[in-house]
Amino acid sequence: MSSIDFRAALYALSDVMINRPAPLRHFDQIYMKIPDMLLQAEVVSRAFEGRRVVFVGDGDAIALTLAHLAEAGILKGRPAGITVLDFDERVVNSVLHFASQHGLAIPISAELYNVADPLPVHHWQKYDAFYTNPPWGASNDGVSVTSFITRGIEAVAGDAVGCIILGDHKDYPWTHTVQGKVQRFCLDRCFRMTEILPEFHRYHLDDSPELTSCSLLIARTGEYQSAYASEPLSQEERARFYGQSAPLEVRYVRDLTGGGKLASRDVSLECY
Repeated sequence: MSSIDFRAALYALSDVMINRPAPLRHFDQIYMKIPDMLLQAEVVSRAFEGRRVVFVGDGDAIALTLAHLAEAGILKGRPAGITVLDFDERVVNSVLHFASQHGLAIPISAELYNVADPLPVHHWQKYDAFYTNPPWGASNDGVSVTSFITRGIEAVAGDAVGCIILGDHKDYPWTHTVQGKVQRFCLDRCFRMTEILPEFHRYHLDDSPELTSCSLLIARTGEYQSAYASEPLSQEERARFYGQSAPLEVRYVRDLTGGGKLASRDVSLECY
């Protein structure tokens, strides 16, 4: 990691943290701890420099961390633009509120979207990079992970790159099984692995506080589908999306706070 001003970085991160809505555990909104947010933002600031980036889900608020720290000159790399797609309206509102309040020069937008739906045409192959930290697939053989990666790949064109956050711990064999499936999935779609940072992040996770994740960077190596095509997830893919008996049934988490900037659990669930 390059030399940075840690006090300035922590001040900037505190701005992002207070703006971030409270996590909903049922939907695997499990947030990365602060030091690892800083490390992860530094990694992607290099990988995404000069690129238009789409975040397929971003409860952790890495998009805002990246933009805010780059704006402050703490991180050297700057993306050309950021779009956040998330099914939680609180996340969408928090991004829009923060960008407005802090006057970010990096173009940043946010939009409601659920990966169970086809990717809207106006996002098809619009970006140069994607980022995702999906539900890690402990009970669905990684289907939840590949669903998010699929939407990221659909959204990028040309010599695109991606960053995928995956469960990774020696005492949890399923994490390595899912990693193997994800690597094969990416290779089959002409993306090669360029860097992996194992057991790189920790989380605010009550039932498994020791569980860590890795940062997997990928890059496109060959031809890609240029015609638009995106399909909804099947019933089978949705059946165990959040766990053994936790299917994907909620399309959007709606914000009942009127876009309030303080963390809140005031939500309603809009189901399919």
